[in-house]
Amino acid sequence: MHSRKSLGIAVLAGLFISFTSAALAANPYKTPCRSDAKRICKMQNDVKAQSCLKQHLNEVTPACKAFLTKSK
Repeated sequence: MHSRKSLGIAVLAGLFISFTSAALAANPYKTPCRSDAKRICKMQNDVKAQSCLKQHLNEVTPACKAFLTKSK
């Protein structure tokens, strides 16, 4: 019984990851900088805000900073 429950949880987790990855792949313009673009640059489009965000690297979240420095 315990192993069935564990298997069920593992299957659900795998499905969740698959759907999340598919959703992110469907929207290539969504980056880890979305909230930073709104908060720091007052822009809704995080792709267009990248130059602003790069000028404020010390204020962005770690995920956004990694994204911006990787996409040079």
